[in-house]
Amino acid sequence: MNRENSNKRTWIFEEAPIAQAVFTMAIPTIITQLINIVYNFADSWYVGRTGSAAMMAALSVSLPIFIIIQALANLFGIGGASAISRALGRKEVTRARKIFAFSLYGGLMAAIIYAAVVFFARPLMIPLIGGSEDSYRYIYDYMFWTMVVGAIPTLGNALCGHLVRSIGAAKEAGFGLSMGGILNIILDPLFMFVLLPRGMEVTGAAIATCLSNTIALLYFLNYLYRHRDNPVFTFSPADFTIDEGIPGEVFSIGSAAALQTSLAMVSNIFANKLVAEYGSAAVAGMGIAKKVNMIAFNTTLGLTQGVLPLIAYNYGAKNYKRMQKTIRFTASVALCFTICCTIVFRLFARQLITFFINEPASVEFGTRFLSVLAFAAPLCALSYMANTIFQAAGKRRYSFILSIMRKGVVDISAMYVFKMLMGLYGVSWATPFAEVTSVVTAAILYLSFRRELGL
Repeated sequence: MNRENSNKRTWIFEEAPIAQAVFTMAIPTIITQLINIVYNFADSWYVGRTGSAAMMAALSVSLPIFIIIQALANLFGIGGASAISRALGRKEVTRARKIFAFSLYGGLMAAIIYAAVVFFARPLMIPLIGGSEDSYRYIYDYMFWTMVVGAIPTLGNALCGHLVRSIGAAKEAGFGLSMGGILNIILDPLFMFVLLPRGMEVTGAAIATCLSNTIALLYFLNYLYRHRDNPVFTFSPADFTIDEGIPGEVFSIGSAAALQTSLAMVSNIFANKLVAEYGSAAVAGMGIAKKVNMIAFNTTLGLTQGVLPLIAYNYGAKNYKRMQKTIRFTASVALCFTICCTIVFRLFARQLITFFINEPASVEFGTRFLSVLAFAAPLCALSYMANTIFQAAGKRRYSFILSIMRKGVVDISAMYVFKMLMGLYGVSWATPFAEVTSVVTAAILYLSFRRELGL
């Protein structure tokens, strides 16, 4: 990387106007999340054209296990990116390089182990996560292509995005991650309706996902190779080390990020199991409602993940004034956006669900689920923002507490209680309830964090 680019990225971290710095770092990540939403929608929309509730349910039921890949990518990616950005803020370039090598090779080994476990355990997993007799074969094939063959490309793609963004190359990271989503949108109909026979639409969607992530990973590997003069980037195994406290620094933050993603998976599994007794239409309806709600959740996630290196760098440099300005501006943007999403989701719930599937029972279930889930969006924005701050600052304990409060502990218990009190749709009320408890917890932890810094 030449000196001009290096100076420009340092300027973004240290001197650029706050709004410019935030949007420079966040917009590519937001675009990536939006494209990822579109390709998630594309899978659902194309499969929805078959009119098969079993196929649609297969996508919904498979999602929690697929999320484990994201959790592993966050373990090494968010943990590594936070540690790299803080090291760069302290001007410790050699340490940043070793963190990069540990995160890259650690993520690769995790993907290999994950693929092996899924390959051998699929027959046992599918009934446990809510698969039924009519959706079993679709889930089985989808897991093979996306989680066995596609494990390394999918994890590596997300991992490299985090690591490239850590040095301020948000545009390049966003391009690589977006490439996978765009290719998936293009390849979906080709594999689902042209190359494979009728009845294999779910398999076609899975192959398209695997292939698109493979191409995106190749882009990142080529980018890292072409910029190997950057003092942080390295492919050399000699830079890999488990000494100097590097694994602990990466895992201290990455584990909390992975836990949050994993608990979301566990939460989805419980939700699917509780809803499954009402049939594939109910599972499909909830799955579509959650996908629509991803517009608010994932856009906010993109915004907060995008500014993580900016917050981490200034925390490492002890420039707390600039860090605080970044936090306030980002939180304001996230809150305004999610309030607008809540209004739109409430007003047009039925139209949004019908866009993905015309099967009447699934539409009715999905409409009512989305109307409830919409209330969680603004609360989620505040929770994501707080967790990003704690991850950027290396506050493992705070991030861990907030992660388990948001997903896993509160919402699963609430699902059972609200279902007993309110019936089927009580399951969906657990999400906004858990977000309320998460925001309260986040506020308490954030005030403690400010006191530690003397702010």
